[in-house]
Amino acid sequence: MSVKENLQLIDSMMASYNARDWRRFGEIHAESALMNEPGLKPYKGRDAILKSYQGMLSVFPDALMKKVRAFGQGDLISFEMVASGTHKGPPVGPDGRTIPATNRRVEVEIVAIAKIHDGKIVEFHESYDRLGLLAQLG
Repeated sequence: MSVKENLQLIDSMMASYNARDWRRFGEIHAESALMNEPGLKPYKGRDAILKSYQGMLSVFPDALMKKVRAFGQGDLISFEMVASGTHKGPPVGPDGRTIPATNRRVEVEIVAIAKIHDGKIVEFHESYDRLGLLAQLG
C-alpha cells in the first residue's frame, strides 16, 4: 500500500473508534497485531487490542480521538492525536489499584507509530504522559 493509503487507514481507525464501529476497528488490525502502551504489557492479537479499547469506554464512555498530524514512510506511519473524555469509571492501574470516577474531562496528547502490512495494522506503539493524565484526574 502507498503512504497515502496507509494514512487513510489510520484515519479510518480513528473514525471507527469514534463511531464505536468495532467490526471495522477490528478489520483494520491484523489477527496477530501487537500493541504497546507505556507501562503495560503488550496486547497480543486483534481481540486483545479490541478489548483494551472497549475497556477504556467503561472509564471514559465519551472518549474520542482526534488526529493532529501524521506522516509516513513505507509501511510506517507516525501520528499525533488527542484523546479526550470524561472520567466516569474506575481505571485499574498497572499496580492493580483503581481511581474512583472524578467526572473530570481530560485531554491527552498521544504520539503513535503504526506498522502496516497488506492494509492491516500489524504493530502499534503509543506513548503519552501518564503522569499528566493522572494530574488532570486530580
